[in-house]
Amino acid sequence: MLAYFVAGRIGLAVPYVNPNVSLVWLPTGIAIASLLRYGKLAAIAIFFSAWLLEISAGFSILASASMAVGNTLGPLLSKYLLRRQDFRRDFTRRRDVIGFGVAVMLGMCISATGGTLTLWFNGLNTDLAAVWFTWWAGDTVGALLAGPLLLSVSLKVLSATFTRRSEILVFLGLFILANWLIFASPYSRLHLTFIMVGIMIWAAMRFGISGASFVVLATSLFAAWATSHGMGPFYEGGQANLLILWAYMTTMVLITLIITALQSESIDATRQIQEAYQRINKVASRLPGLVLQYRIHPDHSASIPFASNAIEQMFEVTHAEVRDDALHLFKRIDNRDIESGTETIRNAMRNLSPWQSEFRMQRKDGSVRWLYLDGLPEPEADGSMLWHCFITDITERKQAEQDLQIAACTFESQEGIFVAAADWTILRVNQAFTRISGYEPQDLIGKRPPLYKTRQQDRNFFIGINESLASRRYWQGEIWSRRKNGDVYPQMITLTAVIDNRGEVSNYIGSFNDISRHKGYEAEIRNLAFYDSLTQLPNRRLLMDRLQHLISISNRNDSHSAILFIDLDNFKTLNDTRGHDAGDLLLIETASRLQTCVRDSDTVARLGGDEFVVVLEELSSVRDDAMRQAGMIAEKIRQLLSQPFHITDFEHHGSSSIGVCLFQGGDTTVKDLFKRADTAMYEAKTAGRNAVRFFDPAMQAILVVRMLLESNLRIALANNQFTLYYQVQVNSEGRLIGAEALLRWEHPDRGFISPAEFIPLAEETGLIIPIGLWVLETACAQIKQWESSHETRHLTLAVNVSAKQFQQPDFVDVLTEIVKRHQIDPTRLKVELTESTILDNVDATTEKMHQLKKLGIAFSMDDFGTGYSSLAYLQRLPLNQLKIDQSFVRDLSHDENDATIVRAIISLGVNLGLNVIAEGVETSAQRAFLIAHNCYAFQGYYFSKPLPLEGFLALLKQPEPEDS
Repeated sequence: MLAYFVAGRIGLAVPYVNPNVSLVWLPTGIAIASLLRYGKLAAIAIFFSAWLLEISAGFSILASASMAVGNTLGPLLSKYLLRRQDFRRDFTRRRDVIGFGVAVMLGMCISATGGTLTLWFNGLNTDLAAVWFTWWAGDTVGALLAGPLLLSVSLKVLSATFTRRSEILVFLGLFILANWLIFASPYSRLHLTFIMVGIMIWAAMRFGISGASFVVLATSLFAAWATSHGMGPFYEGGQANLLILWAYMTTMVLITLIITALQSESIDATRQIQEAYQRINKVASRLPGLVLQYRIHPDHSASIPFASNAIEQMFEVTHAEVRDDALHLFKRIDNRDIESGTETIRNAMRNLSPWQSEFRMQRKDGSVRWLYLDGLPEPEADGSMLWHCFITDITERKQAEQDLQIAACTFESQEGIFVAAADWTILRVNQAFTRISGYEPQDLIGKRPPLYKTRQQDRNFFIGINESLASRRYWQGEIWSRRKNGDVYPQMITLTAVIDNRGEVSNYIGSFNDISRHKGYEAEIRNLAFYDSLTQLPNRRLLMDRLQHLISISNRNDSHSAILFIDLDNFKTLNDTRGHDAGDLLLIETASRLQTCVRDSDTVARLGGDEFVVVLEELSSVRDDAMRQAGMIAEKIRQLLSQPFHITDFEHHGSSSIGVCLFQGGDTTVKDLFKRADTAMYEAKTAGRNAVRFFDPAMQAILVVRMLLESNLRIALANNQFTLYYQVQVNSEGRLIGAEALLRWEHPDRGFISPAEFIPLAEETGLIIPIGLWVLETACAQIKQWESSHETRHLTLAVNVSAKQFQQPDFVDVLTEIVKRHQIDPTRLKVELTESTILDNVDATTEKMHQLKKLGIAFSMDDFGTGYSSLAYLQRLPLNQLKIDQSFVRDLSHDENDATIVRAIISLGVNLGLNVIAEGVETSAQRAFLIAHNCYAFQGYYFSKPLPLEGFLALLKQPEPEDS
């Protein structure tokens, strides 16, 4: 109300057409801003302030009330229109600027109409059109001037703006000079108003919506004041040209708002483009190949504008090395492939067709890899050709092709081989066939192979072989056969159906061996080599053989298959508590139950320990249906293994974690299947056990990244890649009282790696113990070094100790030995513990702290208030200090809840006789608040960021600040 009233009184001093009809009516902007900020309740304040304002201008109570109604309804309509169009108060979009202007113009029609009619009814004015337009124009420009400023201004914006003090001072000087030239100088009649456009653009580009709105408001008010006093280009012929003045103010504010919105949209668009690029780069980096763009310029030079991270592994170069010149990559490509590839790319460029090429590349270690390139062309305006390429390593495929050629040579091997047509008439046999069977080629070519029928090898037996060939395109087994001389002998034979491009059988290939010599040993050898002695299930060796066989025949089969990796939960607990005999009985019963869950065509195997594998064959050819089938069987197994096991004299309740990997065709290996299924099983374990999870490639990627980071972490410890940074701790007088040692890892390739990335992994792998030991050693050595200098001997050094390290049985002895070995003053060492460290075992922790406290070592409770704080244990612990977490300090200036928590922590620490230190202090306001509430120790970026030792020592040499 006060702002509205004061602004109205100021507005009445601006040139007018009729008494109390102002050309610049700022209260309208105040009204709209207050309605948008505080809602409809502000309308009451607007009405009463407008009523009092009109009464103070000399109008009757009734006339004042009538005009106050119009002055309230107009902003209300503007506010309603803005709400309907999803208006943003920060004016970061052009639609916000345009929408605000339109809403103001429409809303001010109500206030102008109400005010004009009131004046007319009271006989105060008869020129309705002039009064209405002046009223409407004054309200409109007032809303445009004051509204954006009031909607956008905040302490945060003002603080950010005033950080550029030098620029603001220069701007103010030019701003004052420009207004003087336009309105008050001897040249004011030269119509120099265009100068102000540049000033407004500067303000809009550099000071944001708040700063720019303030500048245009000041300009408009000065222009109105100068015109009212007969100065400036808008006062001609003894009167003010109010319409041009109004147009000037309106133009300035619209230019400013639109430029500010355009800049915000540009910044937002740039951010979105950068984020999109980063997402694309992340996706490209995870593809099983290299994604790159290859540009051929009109001068035949070449560059690579974009390449995924795989370029370093595939071509052994960084993207920066080939970004501008890619031709030196061809130095390691085989000359024969360059010749053929050059003609291929020329044809592709000529026809704008895909560029597909295979080439050999020699690696730096001398090995040769086959690569396959598939690129799409995109002509560019300057005559360049941009190729979007995907490159994969096909070395294994080329090796497979070579193996097939070798296989053709092995036709004449020690195995008997025959090739038959689709009707089983023999087309060809090798020499081993003749040697084993006694049949010459001319005896069988053009005829069907002779069949030896017995009670076991009856008609149904051979029908089963044909059915297997028809469904799986493959059959392998033993049969009895008769040689040409009549002798009967056993064969191990493999039959394969060859499919043509129409999906029909074109040939059958058979290969066999005479296994007479080995038949007597077969049962024993098979059991020893291929079956688990405890459960009689296929072992790892037989399972891998069957899987390899399944993968090979999957090339000719559309159906999916699945591998289920099953691990019994908490099996070790049973072994430890009930003995290995009970564990063996559980494994036997588990094997029995698994066999009841699958079909005869499926495989159940034991890998060892408590790990089982189930291979499901002939699932649906539709992936979703196959996943559903595999999921049903996996869930059936999980439920069956969750039922109680009756083992000797007790009942065991167990569960299992199952990982499922679906596959089709020969596009994978047994090793990959095991890895994927094991990854899925690990995910089931992570999910809380007794669960089923399907393989997701993201699982494998996460594990690979974790494995590499763990390996690098071990190397970092061995190669001394860690270093300590120091962040100062100061008192209320600004004097340094100590520092906190912070661990940093500088990787030789990746640079600095965030502690948030490697500390959790170190905790999980146990590497935190040797790393923590190194930190303590380094910290104590640093304290000893500081004791030799007058400037640093008074400093304390705080070291964070992890829960896992502190809970080591010999932690007290180890730390005591380090302190004695370095011969330091133990009171200068401060151990920081988190609440989780203490809560894990309060009694043991308290005992260790008392032992170290006797030595003189101090303790600080780190991140206090962020965990499950308990006064019960707090009063028992021999603490010296509480550290207020930075999450509370950060927002205490504008979050009353955080301020209340900080006050409570300080009060608690003071009443318990503890020192209190606040971390994360970044502003003088935070420091002042803390001092005002009896916290006199601080740490944060307001004083210094964490520094290496050299930077910390340099900071010590700076003069200490005066007592504030």
